[in-house]
Amino acid sequence: MVDWKNYGPIYSVAPGIKKLGSLPIIEFDDQEERYLNLKKKSRDNVFFDPLFDKKMDVKITLKIQSILKNEYPKKKFQFKNFEEIGYEIQEDIAIFHRSNKLIALHVSFPSMWVPKEKIGMTFASIHAPVPGMETFLDNEQKYVDMMVNAEKPIIRYVWGEHFNYLLCPLEPLSEGIKVIHTERQTFVGMPKDDLGIFFIRKKVILFKQTNNEFQIWYKKQVASMTEDQLDYKIGP
Repeated sequence: MVDWKNYGPIYSVAPGIKKLGSLPIIEFDDQEERYLNLKKKSRDNVFFDPLFDKKMDVKITLKIQSILKNEYPKKKFQFKNFEEIGYEIQEDIAIFHRSNKLIALHVSFPSMWVPKEKIGMTFASIHAPVPGMETFLDNEQKYVDMMVNAEKPIIRYVWGEHFNYLLCPLEPLSEGIKVIHTERQTFVGMPKDDLGIFFIRKKVILFKQTNNEFQIWYKKQVASMTEDQLDYKIGP
C-alpha cells in the first residue's frame, strides 16, 4: 500500500520534515525484483553535473555501502560507484551539493518531472513549478544546509496521481486509468563533504483499489487545495 497516512489530513506544501526514528534509511520489500528489473530496462535515468567528480563518487559509494551493511548485514551488494548503486536498491537517488546545486541523479521512477531537465539546478529552480512554495524558496539555502547537515537521517512524504502506467511507462495501463503514487523521501547528510544524499522511494496503487478510508482522506486533500494547486497536482 502507498504511504498516504504519513502525509497529513489536508494538503500542504510545507516540507513536513520528521526524524527517521526506527525506520530503515533504505527499504526493501517483496517488490524488489520488479523495481530492479524496471530500473535495468530504463533509459536516460542517470545524469551528472560537471561539479560531480570521482572523489565525490567514492565518498557517496562508501557512505551508502556503510548504510546497507548496517541495515542489511546478510544481504550481498556488488556496486562500486554511484551509477551501479541505483540498480541494486529500490530507491531513486539524488545528490545535492552545499553550493545549492543538484549534481547527480539516478532516477527511474520520476513523479511527473523530467530528471535530465533538473540536473545542475538550484533548490528554488527545481521546486519553482510547485504552487505555494514561494515562502520556502525564499529560504532555499536553509533547506539545502538542512539536507547536507542531516547526519541523523530525516524523512518526508509526498503524494500525487498520474494516469496510464503503474510505476513507470514500462508498465503501461489502459488510457485514463488513475494511479496514486507516494514518495518516501529520506535525507542523509555528509556535512564534511558538503553533500546530501536524497533517497526517493516511490510506491503506487490503482485508485480503484484504494479503500474507503483512503478515499475520504483523498477528498479532504483535494478540497483543501487552491485552484493553482489543483491544476498542478490533479490536472485540469
